[in-house]
Amino acid sequence: MSVINPRPGPKSGPARPDSPLRYASQGASAALCAVAAMAAVSALALWLLDAGQVGSMWSLTMALTALAVGGSVNAGSDTAGATTGSGIGDLLGGLFGGGGMAPSMSGAADVAPLGVTLAGALMLWGVFSRQLHQRRCDTRELAARAGGAAAAALVAVLVVASLAHGTFSMPASAMSGLRDGQRVGSGGFAGGEGDLMGGLFGGGGTPQDMTMAYEVHAGAAGVGAVLWAAVVLAVGCLISRKVRMPLGGTVDRLRPAWVPGIAAIIRTLLVVAAVPLVLVTLLGAVVGGRAATAAGAALLLVPNAVAVFLTLGVGSPWTASTEQVQSEGGNPFAALMGQMGGQQASTPPDRTAHLRDLAAGGWPLWLGALTVTALLLLGCAYRAAKATDPARTPPLHRYRGPFGPHLGFAERFAVGTALIMGAAAWLAGASGHFGITMFGSEMGGTRAELTGNVLVTVVFGLLVGGVAGLAGCSLRGVVDRRSRLFVRRKAPQETTTVSGMEVSVGNR
Repeated sequence: MSVINPRPGPKSGPARPDSPLRYASQGASAALCAVAAMAAVSALALWLLDAGQVGSMWSLTMALTALAVGGSVNAGSDTAGATTGSGIGDLLGGLFGGGGMAPSMSGAADVAPLGVTLAGALMLWGVFSRQLHQRRCDTRELAARAGGAAAAALVAVLVVASLAHGTFSMPASAMSGLRDGQRVGSGGFAGGEGDLMGGLFGGGGTPQDMTMAYEVHAGAAGVGAVLWAAVVLAVGCLISRKVRMPLGGTVDRLRPAWVPGIAAIIRTLLVVAAVPLVLVTLLGAVVGGRAATAAGAALLLVPNAVAVFLTLGVGSPWTASTEQVQSEGGNPFAALMGQMGGQQASTPPDRTAHLRDLAAGGWPLWLGALTVTALLLLGCAYRAAKATDPARTPPLHRYRGPFGPHLGFAERFAVGTALIMGAAAWLAGASGHFGITMFGSEMGGTRAELTGNVLVTVVFGLLVGGVAGLAGCSLRGVVDRRSRLFVRRKAPQETTTVSGMEVSVGNR
């Protein structure tokens, strides 16, 4: 009797889902974790700074998170909920209350708290790469995960930016310059005119806190979020040791020669920025008081300071400047103030400080920065040279002499140094503006900037990186030769018998 076996059906148990949608959702989860980490770090920094006394912690946290990925914040007088007192500001506000005719204050800030940015980047890559450990993904999976991460970062940051609006109280001490009769715009005032100007924003002779409203530019934050996610994932894929990505034939061929130097510099910078950040934050949280305030500021800006210091060592001409903004033409109130009698107060001069001219402990700051940067780059070059096969680093030109591998390694290390230092100089820059507006135009204000020349940083980065790369590769050669000599000297001796005599034969 024959038995006909039925056609085998599908295997029991759930099939392993490998659809692009699943990969995209996992990439999105990494981005959401990164945004949550940035919000947590922002909240911790604001708590250490005791920012709850000047505004809503929730709104300020959202604003800092949006700034960390490239957003910018604008602020202005809160005309809806704030009162200007019983002075001239009330009178002018009643007479010219519409169309921006009433006196108001405005400000803007464009600065990236790189401590928050760094925390989000580490979380993004940590979660993203953990999903790929111990297996090799294909191009389709990598693209789906990266696309999901970028899309989630865009949506999450847009939501954060939409929530980043509120009010904060500006202390009366910030208005002391106006109360003391400093010149605003082209019209100077002192004495009675100073009291007149003080009355615009506080009535009477007693200074009052001013409430200002702020909001974040959502478009810039959204674009910055996509670029931030793309750069973090691209750099992670290039320098990762545990996760091997199918980046294409050309990239895979270039990786052994180019990536060791770039990876060594990036990992060193992460350690240099993260270690003091964590230590200062823990110390401030435990001690409290002024130490907590310093820790809050360090949590936000230590990576910025590290970037400025190291690029200053490379040769970037960093400058910190304040500039008095003159009144726009056609402002009748500014012209009136300029023609009023009384003693005229001089305009505060513009100030520019070159960081390379500063001194610390009697030594020029640039010399200390150069020493630290050179030692770090030398260590990075030595570490990268140990991980690089000399046969894979031919010179980028036609020279093929005995120093060819050394020159090839130095050239590639110089390019990596220039790119990283140039990016650091660009990210660490900051600017801010504060002004007074009346009759629809700005009467005056102050603009502050901290800038470094990115192009000069790149050029000097090539030079310093090339020297460090050549020195590091040469040092690796010296260490290798000494190591081989030491091994030969410690090699076991062999004995053999020649004509009845024992002769020791070294392992040469």
